[in-house]
Amino acid sequence: MRPKKIIAMVMTFLMMLSLLPSLVFASAVPEGELGGKLKIKGTAAVGSELSADYTKASPEGLTDDYVSFSWSRKVGDQLTEVGTEKTYKLTDEDLGNKIQLKITGKSEMGVTGELKANTVEIVATPEEAPEETTEVPEGEQEAASAEEPTEDVPAEDVSEEGQTDESAQAAEDASADTQQDEVIEIGGEPTDSSEDVMQPAEEPTEDITGAQDSSTDDSVIDIGTEDYLEIPEDGQSEAPAEETPAEETPAQEAPVYTAEVVTESGDTVLDFGTVQAGFTQADAESSMMKTVTIKNTGTGTLNFQEISPEHFMVQDLTSLAAGESADAWIMPREGTEAGTYSDTITYTTEEGVTLSFNANLTVEDPQKDDGNTDPQEPAAEDPATPAEDPATPAEDPTTPAEDPTTPAEDPATPEEPVQNVPDIKLADESVTSVDFSDTTITQGTGTDGITKTVTIKNNGTGTVNLEISTESGKVQAALDKTELPADGSTTAVVTVQPIDTTTVGTVTDNIIIANADSDPKTTLLTIPVTYTVQEQPAPSLTADVTEVTFDSKEAGYTEAPAAKTVHVSNNGNVKLTGITVTVTGSAFAVSAPSQTELEANADQAASFTVAPITGLAAGTYNETISIKADQLGSYDIPVGFTVTEAATKLTAVGKVSDITVANGVEKSADGLQLPGTVKITTNKGEMNASVKWDVKGCAYNQNSAEAQKFSVNGTVVLPDGVTNPDNLSLVVSANVSVKRGPIVSDAANNTITGISSDGVYTTETKITFTAVGAGMDIENPIKGDVRYQPLNWEVLEARSWDSAPYSATFRMGKTGSYTLTVTYNQQKFDGSNWVNTGTQDTKKVSFTVNASPNQTLTPAADKTDANQKKAVKTGDNTPILPFVIILLVAVALIAGILVYRNKKK
Repeated sequence: MRPKKIIAMVMTFLMMLSLLPSLVFASAVPEGELGGKLKIKGTAAVGSELSADYTKASPEGLTDDYVSFSWSRKVGDQLTEVGTEKTYKLTDEDLGNKIQLKITGKSEMGVTGELKANTVEIVATPEEAPEETTEVPEGEQEAASAEEPTEDVPAEDVSEEGQTDESAQAAEDASADTQQDEVIEIGGEPTDSSEDVMQPAEEPTEDITGAQDSSTDDSVIDIGTEDYLEIPEDGQSEAPAEETPAEETPAQEAPVYTAEVVTESGDTVLDFGTVQAGFTQADAESSMMKTVTIKNTGTGTLNFQEISPEHFMVQDLTSLAAGESADAWIMPREGTEAGTYSDTITYTTEEGVTLSFNANLTVEDPQKDDGNTDPQEPAAEDPATPAEDPATPAEDPTTPAEDPTTPAEDPATPEEPVQNVPDIKLADESVTSVDFSDTTITQGTGTDGITKTVTIKNNGTGTVNLEISTESGKVQAALDKTELPADGSTTAVVTVQPIDTTTVGTVTDNIIIANADSDPKTTLLTIPVTYTVQEQPAPSLTADVTEVTFDSKEAGYTEAPAAKTVHVSNNGNVKLTGITVTVTGSAFAVSAPSQTELEANADQAASFTVAPITGLAAGTYNETISIKADQLGSYDIPVGFTVTEAATKLTAVGKVSDITVANGVEKSADGLQLPGTVKITTNKGEMNASVKWDVKGCAYNQNSAEAQKFSVNGTVVLPDGVTNPDNLSLVVSANVSVKRGPIVSDAANNTITGISSDGVYTTETKITFTAVGAGMDIENPIKGDVRYQPLNWEVLEARSWDSAPYSATFRMGKTGSYTLTVTYNQQKFDGSNWVNTGTQDTKKVSFTVNASPNQTLTPAADKTDANQKKAVKTGDNTPILPFVIILLVAVALIAGILVYRNKKK
């Protein structure tokens, strides 16, 4: 064969090869508005998984990449979105409802519009589910049956597609994950078939080249964005349990909702009897409360609604699990007016269960008159009734007149007995109440033997049985007899005793005498009771000084120091009498008090003077002034005086012991417990010298809660007669320690380190972060300290920490924007342990993950010029660069041959 022909054949082959992408691999992509029919695949039973079937939808070639999904639970006409993935697993909440699937075209992919489809009503088990999952709209059923044959999708097909394959894949991924627990990769795509990455069911078409094999990295766990690896609470990964195929799932019984109510009496009625109007809520809680028992006798949990009956207060219930029971209290409502009530109280649950019982109550008004007739006046005779002949005995209507054995009745007995109308009054009309104003009753003491009596009589008709009680229980009352005839002369004695001495002041109560035979009880007489509780005697005496000191004198002094005056006040609640002042030794002289009596809390004082006597030898004299009164013991004031020898020489100044005080004490010498004197040493012995402290100049911060240590300087004031010829330093220093107060850490100091929103991260970056809780660095905690302990973290899924260090490492296998959320528990130190308070704080860091530099993505085709005809879109992503290179080489060779031939000619 000639060389020219061979070259021509080679060129032709190369040009044909370069055109293969457009001839072989080109195919039209979906474009336009959604149309046709959308169906839902799967079994309409709880626990099954549903997916979209748009094989009969247009445009042709539609895939998951061109639409978005929205699953909604349909309850009546109300829709609640429950998922946005391409599949949805039915839950118990879907039982008895329908699920609507809506797919919406992605305009950026060239697809617009939306399609909707509803499932049939969801049932409990696959055995109950109909063969067709998608609901046929009304008016289209006949057309649908005529045009489209029913698609037979067995339950086991869904199980194999939606469960078996996923379980097998999850088991394989979990097996690999058990060896990798340091780094978590979320949402990534595997760069190698051996990588431990769980992938979504379908991935976007990308050509990722240069991916490195990470199967040798034992510290990485990759977790897919859709088929998540199940992470238990302890943070360790474990393989998901295999799901039972739909055809093998046992039937689940629907829960049964029933309950019963039992009252204290065993029937359905609560009888609260008769109560007096004006009762308080405290009265109802202490003496009127009753209970009923509510029991859940079904198999499902009952959730109770709130109730509020008109005349009763009832305890609300929340929920009861199957077999559980709870006691609920019921009591009359404060403010209920007088009357008789019979209310039906009904508990209702969200599941439709109702439990009812009756509550009966009579409220009686004690001020209401029982009748309009004055009981002291005889009832007026009916003029229409003729007077009976006293000579003719009335016959017993129950006895035959002809019975000779029945004696005639007493002619004085009326035919019908007169109705009893009691009228209880105080026997002494001048007495209207019981008053203990002439009796001394002291707060907090008993009242045995403190009683008063009043007498009552019955001015009405007939004998009455009496019942006595008190309105508020502050007194107790008793009757010497309970049966009181209406003869006007027989009386009953009411004995009254105060019993409540807890509150100082005037105490009032009412004695209520009622008819024991009436129903409800009728109040016949109310007797007010008043007594006064006096304050417990608390004598107290104070002086305007806590000690008396005098400037020292040299031995041989002839003039005593000037006398000092002490003022004494009575700040108690009783009068003080017989006030005296004495001194325990003989080195001081005291005057008699200016007053021997002081009224309680009066603006007055008794005063006296005290001074050392003359002629005391050198030495220190410390004695005690004793102030006494008839009502209290001795009140003592120390008094001191020093007599020094002449020419006493200072040889040393003593040191002040270290001082420890509580946090927050006053910034003063007394608050910091600085001593008023220090010991000094002279050539004639030791003595006390006063100190002037520079408290203002010390470093103490009264408002700080932290522990503090500082020094307070003071200057020793030498006693009279003590010289300092050697110029010894008179400056002393006291070291003071202040115990710190509780540290309450601020949640604003909770931070996340190691990751930031402006960080540069790729799909190959291992991100390590640390959760820093405020106050976690508190050492030697004290009661009341507050800190925040990191609890868990989450990026697409949650992980928790059991203990420090509160760090974690992960990498994202998929590009995109993510948020890391860390939750902190607030804890308070109770003196021995850190205890959770129930308050939590969260911190978040948003970050972006870009593609790794090792990944190569196919660039999108350039848009055609606006003046050119629109090119056909293809769904082919095959790289065309190699074919372009071949084409260019072929063109170059042809051009070279032509040039060569021209030159040869």
